[in-house]
Amino acid sequence: MTDVLARLAAAVRDDAGDLAGCVLAEIDAGLPDLGRDPRVRELLVATVEGSLDGALSVLTGGGDPDDAPVPAAATDIARRLAQQGVAVTVLLRAYRLGQAAFQQVLISRIATAGLAADEVAAVVRELSSVAFGYVDRVSEEMVAVHQAERDGWVRRRDAARLAMVDAVLAGRGGSAAEVERALGHPLDGEHLAAVFWSAPGAADPGRALERAVAAAGETLGCPRPPLVVAPDGATLWAWYPAPGPAPVELGPGEVFAALGTPEPGLDGFRRSHRRARQVQAVVTAAAPGARRPVTTAAALGPLLLLGADVELLGSWVREVLGGLATDDEQHERLRETVRSYLGAGGSLAAAAGELHLHKNSVQYRLRRAEEARGRSLSDGRLDLEVALLACRTLGTAVLETTG
Repeated sequence: MTDVLARLAAAVRDDAGDLAGCVLAEIDAGLPDLGRDPRVRELLVATVEGSLDGALSVLTGGGDPDDAPVPAAATDIARRLAQQGVAVTVLLRAYRLGQAAFQQVLISRIATAGLAADEVAAVVRELSSVAFGYVDRVSEEMVAVHQAERDGWVRRRDAARLAMVDAVLAGRGGSAAEVERALGHPLDGEHLAAVFWSAPGAADPGRALERAVAAAGETLGCPRPPLVVAPDGATLWAWYPAPGPAPVELGPGEVFAALGTPEPGLDGFRRSHRRARQVQAVVTAAAPGARRPVTTAAALGPLLLLGADVELLGSWVREVLGGLATDDEQHERLRETVRSYLGAGGSLAAAAGELHLHKNSVQYRLRRAEEARGRSLSDGRLDLEVALLACRTLGTAVLETTG
């Protein structure tokens, strides 16, 4: 440490009040909203004063910036801003603004100290080294404190919100107005509940789930963010307000989504979630290859009422379909042809258009399907449609395996 820099720092230390005023003015100009909260303002002033004292002590005493103590107010303001949801980048910018103002004052003193050009350059380099070292030391501590407080605050908030959601789903929690206040989520209009879960072994399930929730909201065009809670580390429950008619689409990946039906009010909040959970139960019971990224309650239809007893359902499907339930490509084509034909109201032309086939080809496949089933397609038509839906949704879990 040069004697010149130590002497100049000591002179500035005698005017510490003016220096603190300059630094605060610079921070206020760059971050005008930072100090509007009275308690934050008090902590900001104390942080500036403590940081200036620490930096000047290093400059005058010749110590190592890495050994300088972090002002208590600096960690206090980091906690306070974390609790208010203020990003840590705001805190770091405040420190950089303060550092710039601090160095400018010292450089002005250096410029009027009557030094030779090479001496000025050496002193400024030394000043910059100490200032950056000290700010880095304090910043690292503040970032760690901010992150720890933010993580703890988020965990406490999420735990309280999950407990309230559990109470509401169980029929407790009070009136709609009380639930709205507790959750901070409006209950007027319709809700579309969704369950998002990650596949086993996903590398970063939390981030993937958050992206999926956001992507679904954008697709639906919701006017407000959804209410989201995490019952475990691999699952998110969400309620979207007043969803639009657009279908939710997620690309194939590590996240699956189950959607209920739009339902109004507090009872609808519960019903839509129950249906989304039923959809999830059916999807997770399906063969892995048959699972789609997004499954809705409307798409499952009566399968929701059959529950997730796949063994019992598979036995019933094979009884209804006979040989048509065989798990191979040939019988899968026959099943899709029958499904399209029945879905088109028995119209050969409509089924042919959907399947991009000639009507004669559709008719041929229908005869083959009847042969495989061992009885007419008109026999037990409702059971046939439900069984075909089960095959399409659950795949090999309900089919007759070959070989």
